Amino acid sequence: MKHYGTMAVVALCLPPALNAQARVVADPMPPHSQESRYAGARLMRSGVASQFDSLGRTPIGHVGDSVTAYLFTYNDQLSRVVHARIASRQRFQPPVSWRAACDEVAHPGWFFNLTPASRALFAVVVPGVFGRPAVNELPPAARSGAWQFFHAVADSSWQAYLAFRKPATDRAAEYMWHDFWGPKDDARFGLIRMFGLHGTEGRTYTAFSFAMRDDYPDAPNTARTWVVDAWGHPVASATGNIDLYGTVSDGRVDAVVTSSGLIRWDGTQWQIPQVYSEEPCLYHRSMPLPAGAHP
Repeated sequence: MKHYGTMAVVALCLPPALNAQARVVADPMPPHSQESRYAGARLMRSGVASQFDSLGRTPIGHVGDSVTAYLFTYNDQLSRVVHARIASRQRFQPPVSWRAACDEVAHPGWFFNLTPASRALFAVVVPGVFGRPAVNELPPAARSGAWQFFHAVADSSWQAYLAFRKPATDRAAEYMWHDFWGPKDDARFGLIRMFGLHGTEGRTYTAFSFAMRDDYPDAPNTARTWVVDAWGHPVASATGNIDLYGTVSDGRVDAVVTSSGLIRWDGTQWQIPQVYSEEPCLYHRSMPLPAGAHP
């Protein structure tokens, strides 16, 4: 599981001298936005939900809105589903010094106090009221059909990786090949966990997420989250790798619960939540900031 640093824990636990640098500012009360329907927050041990939102335009809800908290005990083991309401919220603005130092909590965002209050080692909070995620069967041709598109990304990533590492010997190059492509020469495509989705008009889709060799500096980001149709053709894509837990009913169309929020149908297309890196330095190098945001 990709645990994110929580702004709430840091703000509550920092020494007073440093804590004073972190600003909890007045709620700017932005209007509801379409993006707020699929954004997500994290509930950590403090019991406060925190959401990264650089521009402050897409909070998961206003005071009084309903949310669903998925509480995990270990890794991706879901223990409880809690339905709550937002009792209060505040806007969080980290000091420039944190961002200059590439501190992992350097993203601006929101704090939410929920009622009833919950505590967990890790939890995902999403807007709306949903049940426990289910794992749907895939359309029969989805995995095999998606292979050609995945392989194109994998091959491009391999070429960039090879150019970056510049192996000095044939033995080193061979080791890199097996390390990258894996025992089945498929870049571990067969190990990717995929989730079936029921769409509109009886259509079926598949959602999955993957990453290949994003652990070296100054390299193109090869992490992706995809929604593909029944034949494996990508119909929605976002840069970044997130955990997917299963699908929930959103009327007659499914939504996917992820570690960053919901993959959700907006009436015309699938929307994927913003993926924030745990490491802002890597984030600024490999992923473009949202329009209008400043590092």
